[in-house]
Amino acid sequence: MITIFGRRGIGKSALGAKAVDKLCAEGRVAGVVNLSTRTGGPISVERIFFTYAELAESAVYNALPSLWASRLPTADKLAELFCLVDPPVVEMDGASRPYLIVLDNLEDQLDDEGRPRDQGLLEFFDIVFRAESAPQVLVTSQVPVALDPALRRFEGRVHLDAGLPLSDSVVLLRELDRDGQAGLLDAPTEQLARAALRLHGVPRALELAVGALVEDHLTLPTLEDVLDSFATRDNIVDQLAQDRRRRLRDSERLTLDVLATFRRPATAEAIRWVMRPMVPGVDPRQALARLIQVHLISVDRGNRVFALHPLDADLAYGALPYEGPWSRRTLERRVAAWYARNRRPLPWRSVTDAAVHRLEIEHRVRAGDHDEAAVVLSEIDEFLVWRGSIGEVLEMHSGIGPHLRTDAGRLANLVGIGLVRYVGGPLGEAVAPLEEAVELADRLGDHHQLTRALFALGETYRHLKELDKAVHILARAVANAERTSQDDHLSHGLLCLSLAHSYRAETDRALAVADRMLRAGNEDPLNRARAYDARCAAFAAAGRWTEAIADADRAIDAYTAAEVPEALGYVYNIQGLAFLGMSRYEEAAVRFRGGAEQGARVHIPRVEGLCLFNLAWAQLCRGRYDLAMNSVDRAISALCQSGGTDFAAAQALSAAAIAARADDPIALAAAYRRTAELIVGNGDLVPSTVLNAEADRLSGEAPTP
Repeated sequence: MITIFGRRGIGKSALGAKAVDKLCAEGRVAGVVNLSTRTGGPISVERIFFTYAELAESAVYNALPSLWASRLPTADKLAELFCLVDPPVVEMDGASRPYLIVLDNLEDQLDDEGRPRDQGLLEFFDIVFRAESAPQVLVTSQVPVALDPALRRFEGRVHLDAGLPLSDSVVLLRELDRDGQAGLLDAPTEQLARAALRLHGVPRALELAVGALVEDHLTLPTLEDVLDSFATRDNIVDQLAQDRRRRLRDSERLTLDVLATFRRPATAEAIRWVMRPMVPGVDPRQALARLIQVHLISVDRGNRVFALHPLDADLAYGALPYEGPWSRRTLERRVAAWYARNRRPLPWRSVTDAAVHRLEIEHRVRAGDHDEAAVVLSEIDEFLVWRGSIGEVLEMHSGIGPHLRTDAGRLANLVGIGLVRYVGGPLGEAVAPLEEAVELADRLGDHHQLTRALFALGETYRHLKELDKAVHILARAVANAERTSQDDHLSHGLLCLSLAHSYRAETDRALAVADRMLRAGNEDPLNRARAYDARCAAFAAAGRWTEAIADADRAIDAYTAAEVPEALGYVYNIQGLAFLGMSRYEEAAVRFRGGAEQGARVHIPRVEGLCLFNLAWAQLCRGRYDLAMNSVDRAISALCQSGGTDFAAAQALSAAAIAARADDPIALAAAYRRTAELIVGNGDLVPSTVLNAEADRLSGEAPTP
């Protein structure tokens, strides 16, 4: 026997029908008896007997009513039936193929634990495994049949818990609207895909959604309207809700509500903690055991976590009131508090270390506590951004922003938005939120957020090459971090201040700041990495190439030890520039490629673009014009995201690559001068003096027009 089981509407019958079609097409069964509780009434032994009898040859068939009317026990009648109705022998190989009995929607004949309510069915499921000649059986049911443990080895179970794949769901939605009444036939695929995700690909849910669109002549809802109200539409809920849910005890129903609020697997401890202050006398462990027994939830025994099917979670959650002692808002706040108490402490190494914070934010947003969510997000956004999760952080801040009511929430949001734009671009869009954040933090006296905003704003101005502003703001950020003992921000701020001095060619000041960092915390690998990062940039700005290369190696080792990969791209870039300064082009190209790969890996487009720009220059110097064209095109794409004048400089270098490939020294010299003009003040790109010198050389060799 094979049992396909799963929640209501998941497509068990459709899968069973597909399997039967395939078995018949491949000649693996001699015949099929198809019985369903939805067509023909309850499935009884009598119904099985006489439907199966129809497979017999006429001589045998005529004798079967007498067999049924005999006083033999039911099990003996069935055993005799299976012996008399033998499948025909296939001439090709001399073997026989079994008959197949399909029992569809059998849950109507079972109790919540899967035991047949009818004694005759119990006898059928006993004899079908024990009889010498017996058919094979395919069962579809919301709960599997509870068999004697000795018989389980003869049964295979398929738990159908996932809906249709996304592409198939989209196809089904279109097929359900063949005449276009629901407006889905020509709807964008992206819109239908969102609907399929919202309904978890459950076929019956997709059917009911289309039905609601077509049949609701009163409100004339759109697809989005139906999706928003799906879990609270009575006609839909009635057809999708599990019948077993209506028979639950209060403790079991409450446990389901908590699982529905979690929306993901949860431990018994987490469920108990959430419930305790509201229903202190309820122990969810017994309720969980019962819910597993009646197949309303699933359990991952290895991880000891329990889960509710997402569609069941939607329906249970939709039935909760929004406010009140036992409501969505109350439960969301309790679940958020559970995650708050289970946050992973510092230090963090990867984005997964902040996963619990993100879950807390998700539930605070669902509770309508957006200001609290913004404050929690501000604790992790900088860490996530520097590890490549720029888009995710922007999405979270953008979603929270319109709902904020307090200055603290607005401040956290402004700093976060500015930080995202500073790292991920466009740079110009970072200035306004960060300047507003600085003003608000000053007014509130929030030194922590003030320091974060000042650092990001100062760095933004450095990348925009407004270096006087950058140095002033970064010096203030360093002073504020030092005054308020924000050690990590102090270390990072000193690095940024040193880099700003290097950009202004104030290498003595840059080195002085870097040496201060070394003296302050040489034992900390991250502080040491930042100090050597600052030193190598200062040495490169001073043209002290050998020292720049050596300190870059030290910075790379220390960043690696500190597990801070997001900074490596910039160091590779500076080291590449040092190799360029020594005319060691191949070694420079290796560093630039490594830096570009690192920038792409952590989703920081600026560092990727800078390295590709410098790589293109190294390739031009070696006469590899096609490679240079490819590199500069990729640089343009990356720098377009980050913004600033670097994008225009990359376009100018692209014109130079075109002129070089066309062997046009006049156009090449002009393009080099234009590029040099655009990169003045950017210590992360080939020095403008080098480009101007090459332009002068080309102009001297070019023929007089």
